[in-house]
Amino acid sequence: MIQRKNARLLALAAMLIFLSTLAVLLARQFNMGPTLPVPAYRSFGPVEAPVQIYEYTDFACPACRHAAEKIDEMLKVFGAGLRVNFKHYPLLTIHPWSFHAAAYADCAGEQGKFKEYAGLLFAGQEKWGQAKDKPKEFEAYAKQLKLDWPKMVTCGDAPETHKRLKLEIAEGDVKGVTATPTFFINGRRAVGSAQLIDQAMKFDNMLRSAAKP
Repeated sequence: MIQRKNARLLALAAMLIFLSTLAVLLARQFNMGPTLPVPAYRSFGPVEAPVQIYEYTDFACPACRHAAEKIDEMLKVFGAGLRVNFKHYPLLTIHPWSFHAAAYADCAGEQGKFKEYAGLLFAGQEKWGQAKDKPKEFEAYAKQLKLDWPKMVTCGDAPETHKRLKLEIAEGDVKGVTATPTFFINGRRAVGSAQLIDQAMKFDNMLRSAAKP
């Protein structure tokens, strides 16, 4: 009797593992769109823009810094035809301070300076990215932008801030993000600036198609 019970439990466990794995694979294959809302300060462009980009990025990643420059150019070129939604995906195993950087960037966003603070993080990533102790740059950037640093510290340590970031990391994992930057452009994956630019070559056609009655 005990052996049969154990066998049933093992079979049930195996089925649960199979279903869980299948769910992840389906989510990746069919690229189920992001379900977590992006704070307004991390979205750029009209809500109804024909081209929608979700960008998973890491402030300590050199390739992400380069991609951020390309995204800024695209926003200028395509204007109202493009919306970019910034998603945090800090690579914690190789960038020890990326999670903190993401948290402080969001806290700067709550004070109206997400983009400016993000720009300073990208520009100075070589200074703070591999620091042994908590980087002084986080505070220096806040003061440079005339932000309330004590308020940012409280915000950066808040459980709700950490929860939001961890949920975005988990969302990226489910969608199969394994490198940064990774983009989903109207649901289609692009990894790195080269693939992003390849997709951008098609934006004009996408915008023309969207404009047709």
